[in-house]
Amino acid sequence: MKKYSEVELREMISNLKLMKKITTEMGGSLSNKSELDLTTYEMVLENHLNYKYKDLDKWLNKLIKKNGITKY
Repeated sequence: MKKYSEVELREMISNLKLMKKITTEMGGSLSNKSELDLTTYEMVLENHLNYKYKDLDKWLNKLIKKNGITKY
């Protein structure tokens, strides 16, 4: 799978959700591929955010150890 930025993932998710809403209002539904894409992009974004915050936490912990600061 191609690597997407957080912004790209959010945009693709937003577009698919809008398409799903419009299609549902017209009495239809998304294709199986579009539903699968939506779920995949949501999971990839969630995974991306988990790693992003883990990396930030590691960086902050190193900074705290280096400077001896324990209060924010």
